[in-house]
Amino acid sequence: MIFEHKSIKCPNCSSISIIFDDSRGEYVCINCGLVLDERAIDHGREWRSFNDKGDGSRARTGVPLTNAIHDRGICTTFNPSEFRSNTLRVKAKRLIRVQKKIRVGKEDRVMEIGLEYLNKYASKLGLPGYVREEASRLLRGALSNTSMRKKSIASMAAASIYLACKQYNLPMTLRSISKALSIAEKDLWNAEKRLIELVRALPSIQQDPVLYIPKLIKDLNLDQKTYSIAMDIIKASRGVDLNIGRGPIGLAAAIVYMASILSDERRTQQEVASLCNVSDVTIRNRYGDLVGKLDIVVSL
Repeated sequence: MIFEHKSIKCPNCSSISIIFDDSRGEYVCINCGLVLDERAIDHGREWRSFNDKGDGSRARTGVPLTNAIHDRGICTTFNPSEFRSNTLRVKAKRLIRVQKKIRVGKEDRVMEIGLEYLNKYASKLGLPGYVREEASRLLRGALSNTSMRKKSIASMAAASIYLACKQYNLPMTLRSISKALSIAEKDLWNAEKRLIELVRALPSIQQDPVLYIPKLIKDLNLDQKTYSIAMDIIKASRGVDLNIGRGPIGLAAAIVYMASILSDERRTQQEVASLCNVSDVTIRNRYGDLVGKLDIVVSL
């Protein structure tokens, strides 16, 4: 096949009508016939199938490296069902059992347990792959050359997921993760503190309350008008630094509560608090801050 390249210029006639002949590995100018390069390496994909099954598979490599597996996924595995002979199939199963034993050394045992917990928790929470990868990276940094009890490892895995969600601005609170994974909130909070100490390169992240607004609006069955009012209140609160030093979920809950009153779609503090896993006292305190700082008049 011959491909035309418009980005290459002929040094002889300054023409840009250059073709690449992949059968010869040559770049040739159509205008003057000059061979610009020969035996060139084609860095494109090789679309030939070498699969014995003839199913058209064009895969050249295995799965990409991942932090979610203790050996980063570079081990070789095989499927016993691929062997036709029963004798070979029995031998393959025996080899798989041996491989599982030698695949994980003593120094990797803690890492394997931690990543097993992390993958299970990430699947349960329905997190995207990039969050799982970041959480695995954080957990690797914390568990390297460290011995912990199994319960502590599980808490560290959950804390890694929480910090990864914060880095990617996903609206996941410590309390919601604790409830979903059935881990004590105190254990999760302590694990987060220890994780930050062990992974020193972890940046300080302050979540934006705006991340929680859409979900609260949806769960409370509020309309677009209430959402617009809530976004206006968010913008005004940033001007007076109300989001500094206050929990984002509590502030978001108070803003949605106030927006529901202003749009005549009133929701109670208890309704909002139950969805956010915060107390109604927190909502009242944040609500008072909003009214006082923004000079908003709300008719109750």
